[in-house]
Amino acid sequence: MKHCWMFLLGIVLCAQVCAQNYSDNVTLVQENGNNVTLLSTGTGEKKKDAVEHATKSAFNALFHSGVPELKNGVPMVAVARKDFDYRFFSEARYINHLAGEVETVDTDKISGRYLATVRVTINLKSLSAELKRNELSLSPGWSDAKAANATAALNPTIVIVPYTTAADGYSFEAMLKKVEGSRLNRYVIDRLAEEFQHHGYKTRDFISQLQNSMNTSLLRMDTQTDDATMLVQQLPGDIVVTAEVVVNTDAGNNSECTLNLRALEKQTNGRLATVPFSSGKYMTTDSLKLADHAIKKIQDDFFAQLQASFEDMIKKGREVFVEIGLSQSVSDWDFEQDSPATGDYFKDALDEWLREHAFQGVYDMSNSTDKFVNIRLNIPLWNMEKNRSYTLSNFGSDMRKFFKEQLGDDYKASTTAMGQKLVVTIE
Repeated sequence: MKHCWMFLLGIVLCAQVCAQNYSDNVTLVQENGNNVTLLSTGTGEKKKDAVEHATKSAFNALFHSGVPELKNGVPMVAVARKDFDYRFFSEARYINHLAGEVETVDTDKISGRYLATVRVTINLKSLSAELKRNELSLSPGWSDAKAANATAALNPTIVIVPYTTAADGYSFEAMLKKVEGSRLNRYVIDRLAEEFQHHGYKTRDFISQLQNSMNTSLLRMDTQTDDATMLVQQLPGDIVVTAEVVVNTDAGNNSECTLNLRALEKQTNGRLATVPFSSGKYMTTDSLKLADHAIKKIQDDFFAQLQASFEDMIKKGREVFVEIGLSQSVSDWDFEQDSPATGDYFKDALDEWLREHAFQGVYDMSNSTDKFVNIRLNIPLWNMEKNRSYTLSNFGSDMRKFFKEQLGDDYKASTTAMGQKLVVTIE
């Protein structure tokens, strides 16, 4: 047992020399309404220091490392802010969010230092409110789904691709040639990825991702504009940023690099931000240095605009259109009848299903007949229950399950996705 304690102490001591200086040895005891009870360990020169360190560690784990079995281990804070952490802990603000006294479960003195285990109950509602007051972004699953600023912490994943024209072609092969054939394009995409990461975004490399996920025929196809949209929608990530790099040199050998960035929401192709950035003119032909200057001109305003546009979409949901029709082979059943498998009136069952799956329960299926149903609804971008993103593919899968449940084996629902539109044919 002593060796176990020594090992645990070693972990905690190691944590103290790291930047966060807190223990991650925090476990969930129970959830009760707005309160959560945790067991946490900490160390100190004195018992009270160890107890204080353990208490702070509980809050730090909630904020940054996550607590197993609580919200799937997702931390509360999406993007850390050192200034807030410093004030929160140094000014003992955490005390305001304790529900009751801190209970010392155990203490042990090892090698001149105390190791304490405490039981703390924290009011998550007041803690979340303080985070929001200080404009920290809550991670998905922690934000209030009904609040106006819900999902403000849904940090989108960015994929950066080179700009292509009709002359280049819109296929993946055209994008690949654009990058592999130009050191400048490759350099700009890599540097932009670094810049997005610096601002707290996750990025994905479009070349490796597409090579792993797309078949050879699609990679080689000579696509037209509509197919280009489909291709972009298969890129990994939530937002596609297209980077156009233009270098011009005047008669006086002054060169300037202009970087045009266009950010599109992947699923719907909705434009989020379009901004040019210029390096300014320099007496150089080094295009990489010019590109560096242009990238450095990217202001925080651009990232703020991008995030605000995406969050606005999250607040309203993602618009989806669904068309449901009967194939020519179906002549003995229609949408005004009872479902073959359940016996429920089909349109009532569909109405109830849409109410559950539409964002904030808002949808419209008023344009319908016995042979055709036209639906417009917004779907959420985040599955709060499963704490993960919710895509058009997820929605289509859920809809197929609904039809399987209602129609049984007598009929089959064939679903085709076309951008933000789903076409369902009952066969």
